[in-house]
Amino acid sequence: MIIAEKLELADRIEASAPRDSFITLKDHKPDFINNPTCRLINPCKSEIGIISKNILDRINHKITQATKVNLWKCTKETIEWFKDIPEKEKHAFITFDVCDFYPSISEDLLLKALNYASRFTTITQQDRHIITHAKKSLLYHQNSPWTKKNANNMFDVTMGSYDGAETCELIGAYMLSLIAPKFKKMKLVCTETMASQFARPLQKKLKKPSKKSAKCSNPMALKSQSKLTKRSSTFLM
Repeated sequence: MIIAEKLELADRIEASAPRDSFITLKDHKPDFINNPTCRLINPCKSEIGIISKNILDRINHKITQATKVNLWKCTKETIEWFKDIPEKEKHAFITFDVCDFYPSISEDLLLKALNYASRFTTITQQDRHIITHAKKSLLYHQNSPWTKKNANNMFDVTMGSYDGAETCELIGAYMLSLIAPKFKKMKLVCTETMASQFARPLQKKLKKPSKKSAKCSNPMALKSQSKLTKRSSTFLM
C-alpha cells in the first residue's frame, strides 16, 4: 500500500483477494488433438496494475510516435496494412511468433525494454517501481499460494493482469527495434499478441532472415518460431 499512499489512492485501491487460477486450451494451435497446450490465467491481480497500465500506455504511445512501428490492436488495422501492400502476388509472409510470450518475460528483459523506451519519453524511478511492482503475483489453487519457478521477488507477467498486454507491447517494440535493422525493404508489424509479420518480394534465399531474427531474439531469452514463404497466414486477434 506504500505506492497507493504516495499517490494518495489508498482509499480507492483494495487489497488483492485470493482467487483460484485456471487454464484455457489453445485449440487454435497446430496439431492440438495430439499435442494440446494451454494458457494459465491468474484472476488474482493487484490493482496497482491499473496504474502501471496507464503508464505503459503512455510509454508505448511515445515509442510508436517516434519509431513509426506498427502495433496492431484490432483486425481493422491489420486489414488496412494488407490493403496497402503493392503487387500482392509477388509477396509472401514470414511469420515470427514468440512462444509462451507472457511467462517468458523476465524482470531483466523488462528493465532493458524500459531503458530502450527512455530514449523516447521520460520514465521516472517511481514509474519503473510501479511497473515492476505490478508484476509481483501469487497463483492460488484451492486457497494455497504458488509462485513462478525460478522467479525472483514473485516477478511474473500473468495473463489476465491489468497491464499484461501493455507490457507485451513494450517488450515487442524493444524486440522489433533489434530485429528491424537486420532487414532491408521489409514491412515490419506487430500485434498485441506479438506475432510479427513481414511482407517482401519473393527471393530464392528467404532462409537468411530467419537466421538473423533468431540471433536477435536469443539475447532476450525468448523462444520463437519462424515460418517462411507463406502465401497465406492465419492471424489471431
